[in-house]
Amino acid sequence: MRRRANEGTVHPVQYKGKVVSWRGLATYTDPNTLTRHRKSVSRRTKEEAEEALLALIRKLPKSSVKRTPRTAKKAVFPLSKSPDTMHALFSRWIDFKRRDIRPSTYRNYVHALKLALPHIGEKHFKELTVLDVEALVSAIYQERGPKTAGRVLRVVGMALRQAVRWQMIPGNVAEAVRAPRFQKREMQVWNPEQIERFLKVAKLHRLYPLFALALSTGMRKGELLSLQWQDVDLESRVLMVRRNLVKNEAGQYELGLPKTETGTRRIILATDTVEALHKHWQEEIHGKRTPKPGDFVFTAASGNHIMHRHLDRVFKELTEKARLPRIRFHDLRHTSASLLIRHGVSPKIVADRMGHADVRFTLQVYTHVYDDQREEAAVPLTELLGVRRVADGNETLASGSLEALRELHATLGRFLSSCQPRQNQRDSDVLTLN
Repeated sequence: MRRRANEGTVHPVQYKGKVVSWRGLATYTDPNTLTRHRKSVSRRTKEEAEEALLALIRKLPKSSVKRTPRTAKKAVFPLSKSPDTMHALFSRWIDFKRRDIRPSTYRNYVHALKLALPHIGEKHFKELTVLDVEALVSAIYQERGPKTAGRVLRVVGMALRQAVRWQMIPGNVAEAVRAPRFQKREMQVWNPEQIERFLKVAKLHRLYPLFALALSTGMRKGELLSLQWQDVDLESRVLMVRRNLVKNEAGQYELGLPKTETGTRRIILATDTVEALHKHWQEEIHGKRTPKPGDFVFTAASGNHIMHRHLDRVFKELTEKARLPRIRFHDLRHTSASLLIRHGVSPKIVADRMGHADVRFTLQVYTHVYDDQREEAAVPLTELLGVRRVADGNETLASGSLEALRELHATLGRFLSSCQPRQNQRDSDVLTLN
């Protein structure tokens, strides 16, 4: 059972699906080395484990020094020595974009432009040629691979496009360079039978409500981890997505706005999901403290939000325990959208639930066709053409079969046209997919 800050945590120990004992865990900081350590106690019952844990916490050494959190270095773009170089143009552009983009996007832009500096940084921005950009992409391709090379080309192209608007250069030479092709990762989702196996294993874990909520709503990982009790109305079965857990420029996680404008949304919860969250609320109360409206729904032992890497580690362990194909936690979002479409929910409603502004994006990126759906499409040609067999065994065309075939052809044409990706790609500030 979870506690708040400095109260440790108690959880069941299972063997062959049965609870055989209870273990209490307490984390403390060594006052001399400032390193984190963990100690545990085990007892037969939960009440005995709670009492033993409190006794253990009282004996642990106390440290008044706060540890410096592990973090990446703050994203800083180096200053340029000359005002007429590509380095200076990149510096001006990144400062211009900084006011309109998320900190994590800013970090990605800085990283991409730093990779470009050794190759074209000292080049005069008016003398940059298509071959210079082509050489840059080839060099990054050899050093980092096709995906990174394409990302660098895209960011460089965005900077040059803005330079054209500023009338610093006559044209964007990066537009003439093709991004390297690479094998895109095939979307992996679980079928209903696999989801049942996972939930059966996860039900014994304290984060089961989080996994159930992820599959039911398709919420992003950061939206789940930043969810607070004030965002959940169990009586009305309504959940409001108001925030996201994102990295700042220093690489530390902090609360921010949802990824897109449509990311702020209202989600109606299923009855079984409400039951799981209500049980989770009762367990929080039993943990010696009633959660406040501003408390996180899913917390670590410290009472703070759960870290991304910890959730990924737990998800991996449960996946292996259930003997399922390994997928990313984000693929649960794809799985949720695919299951809703498979269940017959309108794509418009699914897009709204996912927080997507464009229904086509939901259908093209987030939905997966299951084998049973492919089986439904294996309709005999005789049925497609309206052929029916009469009692004497002779085949006759049903009335209007030609018109039905023409209508089917027209409908198929409209469907294929709507599924084609848009030719004019928008100038997006986001480097990664939703």
